[in-house]
Amino acid sequence: MPRHPSRLLWIAATALLLAGNPYGLATAADSPRVTGASSFPKFKAGEWEFTRRAANAPPNAQNLSVKECLDPAKSMQEQNAMLEQAGCRFDPTGASGNTYTFVAQCDIPNVGKTTSRSVLTRESDSAYTVSVESEGEMNGKPMKTSETLIARRVGNCTRKKPK
Repeated sequence: MPRHPSRLLWIAATALLLAGNPYGLATAADSPRVTGASSFPKFKAGEWEFTRRAANAPPNAQNLSVKECLDPAKSMQEQNAMLEQAGCRFDPTGASGNTYTFVAQCDIPNVGKTTSRSVLTRESDSAYTVSVESEGEMNGKPMKTSETLIARRVGNCTRKKPK
């Protein structure tokens, strides 16, 4: 995964968001909890465009956008597994309707400790948005971030099969 720009974007966004929970912002106490493969909504595999927007960014800041051929749910599962190996713990995923909440607590050596809350809103099998708020420390300095990742399926893969 790390060798692909969109995966790097997703991992970076996830690490920052998971530091505050990259996949989910809030989990209602009465929300059903799901774990394992069912933790992620289903999406169509294909060519996806991912656009990351930082909140409170300077006026001249540009959004970061990449395209990649993949299966988003499979990619999320793989990335979470990599983050777990790096030192992140995930609370059980909360699901209510088309909204999935994720909380991650990361303690990554030589990087820092963060907690991220992420909320993934599934618009369809070809579109979703993830809002992430993270707080903690990175490289010994306090950090607090708020980002949005907008994901849209833009078509079928033209060069290779989805990952």
